[in-house]
Amino acid sequence: MKQLSFLCFLIFVLASTKGQVAQQDTARVFQLIEAANEKQQQGLADAAERDFRKAGELAKRLNFDRGLLMFAGYYCVFLYHQIRYEEAMTMAELQLEVSERIGDKQRIGYAYNNISLQHQAQGKLQQAAESLMKALEISSEIESPTPRDLSDRRKYYNNLSSLLLDMNDLKKGKEYAVKALEIAEQLQDTLAIGWSLINLLVAEAMAGELADAEKHGMQLLAVGQSQGDAEMELKAYNNLGDIYRMQKRYPLALETFKKAQRLLAKAPPGNEVYILMGISSVYNGMKQYGQANTYFDRARMLAERELAKPQLIELYLSGAEIKEAMGNYKEALALRKQYEQINDSLRNQETHNAIQELEVKYQTSEKEKALAERDLQISKQRGELERKNKWVILSVSLVAISVLLWVFNRLISRQKRKTEATEQANRLLEAQLRGEEKERARTARELHDGVASILSAAKLHINARPGGDTKTDLLVGQLIETAVQEIRNLSHNLAPERVLNDGFEQAVQEFCRRVNHPGLQLECYVAGVLPKLDKDAELLLYRIIQEAVTNIVKHAEATEGIVQLVGDGPRLSITIEDNGRGFEPDASKSTGLGLKNLASRIQLLKGSHEVRSAPGKGTSIYIEIDAATAMQLTDTGLETHFSG
Repeated sequence: MKQLSFLCFLIFVLASTKGQVAQQDTARVFQLIEAANEKQQQGLADAAERDFRKAGELAKRLNFDRGLLMFAGYYCVFLYHQIRYEEAMTMAELQLEVSERIGDKQRIGYAYNNISLQHQAQGKLQQAAESLMKALEISSEIESPTPRDLSDRRKYYNNLSSLLLDMNDLKKGKEYAVKALEIAEQLQDTLAIGWSLINLLVAEAMAGELADAEKHGMQLLAVGQSQGDAEMELKAYNNLGDIYRMQKRYPLALETFKKAQRLLAKAPPGNEVYILMGISSVYNGMKQYGQANTYFDRARMLAERELAKPQLIELYLSGAEIKEAMGNYKEALALRKQYEQINDSLRNQETHNAIQELEVKYQTSEKEKALAERDLQISKQRGELERKNKWVILSVSLVAISVLLWVFNRLISRQKRKTEATEQANRLLEAQLRGEEKERARTARELHDGVASILSAAKLHINARPGGDTKTDLLVGQLIETAVQEIRNLSHNLAPERVLNDGFEQAVQEFCRRVNHPGLQLECYVAGVLPKLDKDAELLLYRIIQEAVTNIVKHAEATEGIVQLVGDGPRLSITIEDNGRGFEPDASKSTGLGLKNLASRIQLLKGSHEVRSAPGKGTSIYIEIDAATAMQLTDTGLETHFSG
């Protein structure tokens, strides 16, 4: 019996010892992470990384999810500041995996926010927006947010502001920067106020609101100095220097950038390049191109190693201007091409529309949630009032009032559902129409930028040749002729005056005559009397035909084509055919942007269409529109977006 008691005691001691060791090991994970963070703040990056890695390895060995989660989050931030975005993405994905496994919704939001930052740094703006919206949705689901929850939401709003500014959407970027600042002020968090001010003043500077931007820049500087935050103080000087440059206060701008330089040793990596870019831009504004070029070359060496894609756009554009001013036309052309390549990849209309749609969906859900909370509060107040007064209400009156309330609530609920459905449809339609309007603006910019690039190339060829050269003169002539032709074609394609003034039928016939050339015989036939349509509907149909014919010219390799318009009472039938190489309609549904655009425009007019094609057998597009439906649609407000 004594032996058995001793054995039980021994087992208890061993179990207790094992538990104490496990607790010491898990505590060691947190100690290593804390030590790594302290070393990071001291600028000891290598030592900090060693401690981070030790913490991660120990957490994995112990299967300690909480420790692994904390390691992944802090190490992700460390790697992001070290400009190591791919490794940071791996940590953010690990953070998401672990937080989902243990069901920690708050840290799921943190993970999506970190994933968004890595996507944004790599120029994948649509993926960045999708991840950030998930973080915001998680934050908005919290019914009674704590100060910590509000702080998270402020951070997400600030990051969304930065993302929209990268897309050059200044209005929305400023809107979310203001929301972030309002939360920071509500929390009375001085550092958060400072970080929120950065995006706000950048949005104002980009919009040309320089007085407001300068005021907020000085406020940011005061916050950084009062809190002893060298990085924030440096960013304040950087932005103020750029504002002074835009105001043409060049000596003050240079002095301000020099102040930022003196803080570099105390700030994390990635800041020096912005100072060099700023100084280069100041000298460029002062027409001291030698100095500007020296600082640009230094900035470029750092930028291509340290900066994220969106931040390279302005550097390449400024560099092209400096190189051209110095007569280095070859390098100027190369920089201009790099600028256009990154600008097109980041700010294309499809990405902008996708991000705008995500933002509209989020705003809609926030409004619906606010309405639900208001209704709940109203119901609570009504119930309290009924409880206080029920002793004076007769039973018959109570029954009558209950019936009336039931009927009233049913009517209100039905009306509310109808109103919400109508508002949702209007929002979606408005977003789509805005996308069309912005697409027109983008095409107009292409008219300027495309032709400018060709003329710039011609200029570079002329300046680069040492003397008169027949071949060079011929090439220059061809480039200029190409530019003139591009101006003429794009101007005709953009201008809606012919449709608005001469009528739909004449505009289509004139367009077909203009497209005709020796390699493509395009005929236009009109049968019957075309139904009378609203000018905006006619313009939209003209754009549909224009896009279909453009596809024939660009992609079909056809020699013959027809555009046929047939009027039959209120119905208008349009047939567009070619004898080109054709394609597989089923295969192109998922990848063909042109067909998607065509289908969405026809849908706006409540029309129908059919595409028939096969490889080697040409293509036929049949469209049918009902005039009454199209007129009804334009009466809902289409004209404000499609008028010339």
